[in-house]
Amino acid sequence: MLTPIDIDNKVFKKAKLGGYDIKDVEDFLVLVMSDYEKLYKENNELRGQVQTLQQSVDYYSALEAGIDKTVENAQTEADSIKLEAQKAAETMKSSAEVSAQNRLEELQRQIIKAEVDIETKKKEMQIYKIKVQSMLEAQLKILNEDN
Repeated sequence: MLTPIDIDNKVFKKAKLGGYDIKDVEDFLVLVMSDYEKLYKENNELRGQVQTLQQSVDYYSALEAGIDKTVENAQTEADSIKLEAQKAAETMKSSAEVSAQNRLEELQRQIIKAEVDIETKKKEMQIYKIKVQSMLEAQLKILNEDN
């Protein structure tokens, strides 16, 4: 790309016949150089702005990638925690079921023992009633013999 200095330093060969008016060419070149210099500066400024914007885009793209990775890691961690919680819940449930089953079996043994004890006490009570009845009948017999 031509620079304003390139235009300013341009030298034209002089023609012998049918050449252009040197003053008109030089005046025109001054106008072209002035406009070209403005455009050249604007172009450089725009390139700088584009470069700054590209750096911003790159920064935000990197930031987005970092956020995406963070979200992905958080999701993975959440899934891991959820899985661990489910395993812990299953373990607690199994433990509670075993404990409840053991307690139920213990209560059933206690009930059976209590029923056996009740039956034993009933038999003892019947034996005691029979003994008391026999003793009372013997006492009545003794009382009746004295009459």
